[in-house]
Amino acid sequence: MQNSKLLAPLLVVIAAALWAVDGIVLRPSLYSLPVPLVVLVESSIVAILLTPFFIKKLSSLRYLKKKDWLAFFGVALLGGAIGTMAITKALFYVNFVNLSVVILLQKLQPIFAILLATFLLKEKLPKEFFLWAGLAIIGAYFMTFGLSVPNFSTGDKTTIAALFALLAAFSFSSSTVLSKRALRNVDYEMGTYLRFLFASIIMFYHFSNNR
Repeated sequence: MQNSKLLAPLLVVIAAALWAVDGIVLRPSLYSLPVPLVVLVESSIVAILLTPFFIKKLSSLRYLKKKDWLAFFGVALLGGAIGTMAITKALFYVNFVNLSVVILLQKLQPIFAILLATFLLKEKLPKEFFLWAGLAIIGAYFMTFGLSVPNFSTGDKTTIAALFALLAAFSFSSSTVLSKRALRNVDYEMGTYLRFLFASIIMFYHFSNNR
């Protein structure tokens, strides 16, 4: 039990580090490609890599009910398609300028997730949580901007980019909340695969109809 409590935060740190590498190192090199194509390729590669887990867990699909499938579709649509396209589009709009307001706005994701979990899942939060959440948001600002102010000198597209960043934060948060419902009858391995599989299908359909 104690090991699980230590492992969970460590996994979150690793995931955050991988997302950071994606946003800073990998995604900028794809600037010349259409956003839907970037998200399609990203989702498809992950789905292919996770196929062995799908085959191993194939029998668990029989436990899924209609609401479970709908939850997975919602996770893929919001987190895999809309959220990923929105944050990619936002970063493309500001040309990946350092200290961009986009990064800070995307860090509002936990706020949306907390609110949605409170209203949709009826989760109750301890009072001290809000203190630590406030400190975390302040820390996120200093990690992003240091002692400087956000850079608004990226032209008139900054406002549009900020709106895309807010949409991404809301979409990722909604996906997180839906994930709790989606994983009720399958483990995280199958759940992760279905998320990327559905996202690939959605993005393929979107890309094919918008070429």
